[in-house]
Amino acid sequence: MKSVDVLFVVSAILVPLLLISLNYSAIADFYSYSVPLNKIAIDTGMFSDDPDIFQKTLNKKDSACFTTSNENFFCYEKPRVYENMALSYVRGISGIQGELHFDPVDTGVTYFTIQNMTLVGDDAVITLADMDYSFTDVDGSVYSVDDDFEYSTVIEKYDTFVAKCNNSKGTAVTLVQYIGVVTLDGKDYFATWHTSAHSDVGVACNYPEIIEYSMKHDFGDM
Repeated sequence: MKSVDVLFVVSAILVPLLLISLNYSAIADFYSYSVPLNKIAIDTGMFSDDPDIFQKTLNKKDSACFTTSNENFFCYEKPRVYENMALSYVRGISGIQGELHFDPVDTGVTYFTIQNMTLVGDDAVITLADMDYSFTDVDGSVYSVDDDFEYSTVIEKYDTFVAKCNNSKGTAVTLVQYIGVVTLDGKDYFATWHTSAHSDVGVACNYPEIIEYSMKHDFGDM
C-alpha cells in the first residue's frame, strides 16, 4: 500500500474518532444539565397556602415590587431588619414565593453555597464554594455537597441559578435570584431570594458545573 493511501486510511479512522471525543463532553453535558434544567418546574405556595397572599402583599402600603427581565412581577413586604441582615418574603402573581435575604454590601452574602458577594459597578461578583453544606429532606434523608470547589463569576440584576441540589437524584433544587442592591434605613444591602424547584428528570449534582450551567439557563418564571 502506498504511503499516501496509508495516510488516508489512518486519517479516515482518526479524524472521526477525534471529532467524537471532542463532542462527547458537550453531548454529555447537554443531557446532564441542559435537558433536566429545561424540565424544571418552580414550586408554588412554598411559604403560604393563602391564595390571596400576592394581592394582600401588593396592597400593603409599605410593600415594594419589582419586575424581572422575564417580565415576572413580584412583591414583598417591608423587610424585618436585624443587626446584620434583613428578611422578607417574595410573592408572585403566579403563586411562586421565596424567602428574601438582605445582606450588607460591606460584609457580603453567605448562605447555602454562596461564600461571598462583592459589588462591582452595577453588577456583583459572586463566589460559591462547598461550605460543608448539608440538607435534611422531609423524609429524613440527608444530602451533602461533598465536592471541593470554589467558583466565581459576575452576576447581573435578576440573574438566577441553582445554588444547590436538595437530593442526590437532582430532582429537587434550590434556585437563587439576585435582584440588586436595596437601601434600607440608609444602608445598602445585596438582595437575593431563593425558592425550590423540581423536575422528573434529575440534573447532575456536580459542583461547580451545575451552578455554571444554570447561570446560562433561562428560568422563565423568575
